[in-house]
Amino acid sequence: MRLLVQRVLEAAVTVDGQTTGAIGKGLLVMTGFGDEDGPDFHHSPVFEGMARKLLDLRIFPGEGDRCDKFDRSARDHGADVLLVPQFTLYADCRKGRRPSFSHAGDPAWSREMFDRFARKVSEESGRPVPTGVFSADMRVHLINWGPVTIWLDSREVLPHLHTQKPCL
Repeated sequence: MRLLVQRVLEAAVTVDGQTTGAIGKGLLVMTGFGDEDGPDFHHSPVFEGMARKLLDLRIFPGEGDRCDKFDRSARDHGADVLLVPQFTLYADCRKGRRPSFSHAGDPAWSREMFDRFARKVSEESGRPVPTGVFSADMRVHLINWGPVTIWLDSREVLPHLHTQKPCL
């Protein structure tokens, strides 16, 4: 699983001219699943771990003398989260000029995984989580705050959980 996290002052996603999700200050999160995740990934401790990692990253400013530091998480800050499905996070550009997406998760199970992840982030944060639309041609508008952009690959940030078998 891969997340591209951007701290934003505001963000919105539209499909066919209709806004499907919008937030104020918070996190715009491009979200992708890889073939190594598989259709049972939501049973993995990595799945829940990534939701917690996302919400607990201290990338918001503190208060008082900590206002110039990365001191608060999305939870602490009361930040919104907008999730956008993006299989292109699994682009492989090592050969040729056209990216390969052969390591992206199968849409047959990735769509459900994305929906489950949105529900998990909402459950963990106690806030509604608006989303983009899986497989749609989306327009994403954002005002990046900082800018702050963080790359989270579950194999890098939670390697100890990748060795555990999912509980079915």
